[in-house]
Amino acid sequence: MKKILVLVIATFMCSGLFAQGIEFDHGTFNEALAKAKKENKLIFMDCYTTWCGPCKYLSKNIFTQKEVGDFYNKNFVNLKMDCEKGEGPALASKYGVSSYPTLLFIDGEGNAVHKLVGGMPAEDLIKGAKAALDPSMRIGTLKAKYESGNRDLEFLMTYLGAVKAQYDRENMAILAKEIIKQTSLEKYMNKEQFYVISAANFPYGSKEFDFLLKNKDKIKEMTEPYEYGSLFGGAIYKHLDEYATKCKDLNELDKEIEKCNNQFTLEGIDDVNKKFAYTFYIANNQLQTWYDLKVENAEALKGDKKYVYIYNGICDEILRTPQLANSKEIVDQFLEAAKKITADRETGLIMGNLMLAKLYLQKKEKAKALNSFTIFFDENAKAGGNNTHPSVSNLKVAIDNL
Repeated sequence: MKKILVLVIATFMCSGLFAQGIEFDHGTFNEALAKAKKENKLIFMDCYTTWCGPCKYLSKNIFTQKEVGDFYNKNFVNLKMDCEKGEGPALASKYGVSSYPTLLFIDGEGNAVHKLVGGMPAEDLIKGAKAALDPSMRIGTLKAKYESGNRDLEFLMTYLGAVKAQYDRENMAILAKEIIKQTSLEKYMNKEQFYVISAANFPYGSKEFDFLLKNKDKIKEMTEPYEYGSLFGGAIYKHLDEYATKCKDLNELDKEIEKCNNQFTLEGIDDVNKKFAYTFYIANNQLQTWYDLKVENAEALKGDKKYVYIYNGICDEILRTPQLANSKEIVDQFLEAAKKITADRETGLIMGNLMLAKLYLQKKEKAKALNSFTIFFDENAKAGGNNTHPSVSNLKVAIDNL
């Protein structure tokens, strides 16, 4: 009898332990929809994929927290949706899900009324849920007010917070610039509100960016390293990419990179110089020079575990760059390099066949592309690789459609 009592108590304790956090329904979307309509609640749908890191972070570290579970379990019908399996792809298409995780709030009629995007701390997840429950704070309502001409500063700050939660960088920049125009840069030079300046995404060479450069030491103290690096590095890299595309003299490009590096230290300056030199060579149709330097740098890593992945990166660069992809000479040269890598069954069989499949697809040689893809797929599965990634399924579909 005592043993039974102990077992019952332990069972209740374990149930209490695992009940913490969000309790997700395990039925279909339509079943969740019917339940939401009956209970007059919204559906909270976590749109995820198995390969998405931030999705795993939310599931493991955020959804499991008691305060999150208490709020979501009380207010929503909660549903997890793998957007690459079952009804997931159709729902992702219907609701325009293009990045993961996307967190949707859907009413009983099936209308998405609010959305959050990306990993976030518990307090932001609850804040976003509260906005979903308040019709006046939903993204569609705020957008309508903005489009009708509302430019009240307090409203703009609220709307900025909403688009920030959606990781809508384009509209974040528009709103942040409007806010700063009404006030000043100085107003947001503090830790609590610096996100307004970060969101504005001021371009290199603007008076606002020059102001930020002059105050970079102060900014470094009030921001996290990632935000600090993105603020300056992002604008400088975009500028240098545009400069390298238009530049006709490699020496002038080197001088511009040096100038930017003196203004804000660019990590790995040698790699920075290579990166924009490659851009220069493509822009100036020096394709063979580009190719030779890429292969030379890759061969310097022969024997390293990264070797085949560096080559796969070059393969993708060739195929997504029109000048290179349309160059028979470049594609054929790289095809021979991929064959040599594939011949090493110990280290190159999987990635080598992946490259061959993509290259034969480019050359419209369906049988060879399919053969290489099949070898890659089978060997990757044996090695425990991820064959569910969209890049894999998309490649197969493209080959089948040849």
